[in-house]
Amino acid sequence: MATVTAQDYLKDAKWVKRLSASFPLLDSNKDGLVSRDDWLLWVENFKKLAPTVSESKLAKLHQATLKYTAALGLTEGVEINKDQYLQVMAALCVVDHEKVKKGEVPVFSEYTGAWYDCIDTDGDGLVSEEEFAVVLKSGNFPESTAKAVFAKLDTNKNGKLE
Repeated sequence: MATVTAQDYLKDAKWVKRLSASFPLLDSNKDGLVSRDDWLLWVENFKKLAPTVSESKLAKLHQATLKYTAALGLTEGVEINKDQYLQVMAALCVVDHEKVKKGEVPVFSEYTGAWYDCIDTDGDGLVSEEEFAVVLKSGNFPESTAKAVFAKLDTNKNGKLE
């Protein structure tokens, strides 16, 4: 099996387009740079939009966000532009790919798992379109994006993410 490299991701036009589209949404102050604070702002916005989520789940999400951004090299005071963002995301994909091969939990999975636990506000183990829309709204994604992303993720078309 060939080793996956960051360059493999960066040569994938579809991957680059998808990640490039997310960059301006992460850039909360629209200065052309993203930082750890931009990711943490998403968490803070979510707390306001989903007040019924437990403090323990929110604390886990906060810690997972800190771990995820640290894996991207985004420690306190560090800011990166879109090209740097693509580079660090590609590098993290390689690291996570290697973790999967070793049977370890990828950093991205820990991060998205913490989000999933918070998004599932009714505790049924599933995420509805309405629950999903709250997290994207907290990240300043347009409602149309939330609907399109949900439709793509809902592979069995039952109206829930499992």
